[in-house]
Amino acid sequence: MSAINPEIRDLQQKYEELRVNLAKTQGELEEIRRTSEKTDRQTTKQFVAFFITMFIAVVASLVGTSIFQTDALRREMNAKFGTVDKRFEAMDKRFDTMDKRMDGLEGRMERIEKSLDDLHKELRAQRR
Repeated sequence: MSAINPEIRDLQQKYEELRVNLAKTQGELEEIRRTSEKTDRQTTKQFVAFFITMFIAVVASLVGTSIFQTDALRREMNAKFGTVDKRFEAMDKRFDTMDKRMDGLEGRMERIEKSLDDLHKELRAQRR
């Protein structure tokens, strides 16, 4: 029995060492789980923050670009409308000049008609 006791004691000692090692390993695994859960949450938060930041950047870029394009188009259209307005103003001036000429011609025509009427009357008076 004496030979069995030292072997049992050795086995018990090894069993205790294995239990301690198992408890340490389980503790380390639990620590790794907690750390990985924290890391997962942090990674998720970082991904959400990155997504929101990129979304804002893309939207801001699109809005900025559309504002720039709209402003450029507005300036170009204003310049073209300005040119068209100037042409219309020139045409209005020409029409005013033509109206004045026509008024002058109408006055001349009336005088010519009056002169012709006077000549016609004189010719009738001479024939009688």
